[in-house]
Amino acid sequence: MSEKINIAIIGGGIIGCCLALELAKTQTDIYVFEKNAGITKGENQSSRNSGVLHAGIYYEQDLRPLKAKFCVQGNRLWYAFAKKYQLPCQQTGKLIVAKDETESRQLDHYLQQANVNGVPGVRKIGPDDIRQLEPNVSAYAALLVPTSGIIDPTTFLHQVYASASNRGAQFMPTTEVVDLELSNGAVMIHVRYRDGQQDHICANTVINAAGLRAVEIARMLDPQISIKTALIRGDSYKFYRSRRPQLLLRGMNVYPTPIVIDSPTGRHHTVGVHLTPTFDIVDGQTDIGDTVTVGPKLLPVEHIDDYSTPPPPPEAFLENMGFFPDLAASDLQYHQGGIQARLDGYHDFYIQADRHTSRVIHLLGIDSPGLTAAPAIAKYVAHLLK
Repeated sequence: MSEKINIAIIGGGIIGCCLALELAKTQTDIYVFEKNAGITKGENQSSRNSGVLHAGIYYEQDLRPLKAKFCVQGNRLWYAFAKKYQLPCQQTGKLIVAKDETESRQLDHYLQQANVNGVPGVRKIGPDDIRQLEPNVSAYAALLVPTSGIIDPTTFLHQVYASASNRGAQFMPTTEVVDLELSNGAVMIHVRYRDGQQDHICANTVINAAGLRAVEIARMLDPQISIKTALIRGDSYKFYRSRRPQLLLRGMNVYPTPIVIDSPTGRHHTVGVHLTPTFDIVDGQTDIGDTVTVGPKLLPVEHIDDYSTPPPPPEAFLENMGFFPDLAASDLQYHQGGIQARLDGYHDFYIQADRHTSRVIHLLGIDSPGLTAAPAIAKYVAHLLK
């Protein structure tokens, strides 16, 4: 290639594709470098997730302001995008359930936080209302979060990629970024192609959206950056809601009350193992399918491709599943595992210019709710570039 380009985006996951689409509205000469063979050909964060559209209820303004803001904005943007392109998407709503009075008081905190974050329609309900919505869910109280939903991540990723391509963004699959350096006021990107040959491209602006490798990419320019990656693998099981009447779910996301845990990324709240419906697409019509996923259950890993460590047994997924009492370990089959790049001790999205040049913007730690927040993050970065 050996030429100069306007904007280089490193990473062709949902964040990189949303960036390409948003920037292509006002910019030209945009290239997306993706090390995998295709946009959906890798085991990455964009394809290995539950497909939940989060509402934005979990994120504190003081600790995680970007997650709080972009999750709520992205939720609205994705529903509009799905409607425009007729993509598989359901506004299922969510129940966050409390098993007793203590957890019920914790729900009051999240209700208040939902109001602060601007999440519409959230309200607290009791056992009778819970049973009307999901008869097999047993709880003392719950928050009803109507704007939560589910999408098919791969289908959305394909559509964003196609839309960005149609606007002129160029995608370079099987092209791995192996180094970055500053050169005469621009950024030199060293890449390696599938055949092993290497090349260099000079870019006016570089956006690092490399997902699992984003911190590694950032260190190419700033070896002393204080941010560290904490890799977490999440494993999920599944069951079939038609297997027997006691397992029937009408199609809502069902979550336990978040709990505080000590993890490799610090002390924080976790949403816990939850129930997520999936899609069936028949004759072009999208409806809630028979499969319900259970998870994820998280464990720290050392490498971005660590799928060899055995997942927790199905019994471990039932430890806090009292809100769905008839689910048994024998009902569960392994579904999938995925690795996300959280940040060690840093709980928000990290979206900042490189310390040595404003021509490079790093997007680090784009873990959950990164899928939901993606279109809002893209708009924010486009604003930064202006």
